[in-house]
Amino acid sequence: MTIDHLTAMSGRRPFLTALDEAVRERGGMSCGIVPRSGTPVLHVINTELPSRFTEISADFIGGAWVFTWAGTSDTISAANAPAIAAHAIARTVGAHLGLRP
Repeated sequence: MTIDHLTAMSGRRPFLTALDEAVRERGGMSCGIVPRSGTPVLHVINTELPSRFTEISADFIGGAWVFTWAGTSDTISAANAPAIAAHAIARTVGAHLGLRP
């Protein structure tokens, strides 16, 4: 998915959709965009161990969109680099490379 200038006007969802695609391509995880306190986040689980999960947000910080851990707001990566974020998410949930549900 290409992130263009319209994203600034449309908010988090285009970034989370791109991250959803990157997570699915990475394998070993399932995910979906869900609302949390009125804000969309990407809920990601390890397909082999569903108790291993995390939630990711897209936030506009310091003039740029970034992916953050929803629970702590710590930055994962720039929002225009969903593959980098997907790799970090896979490490966090303990997903193996190349496994697709």
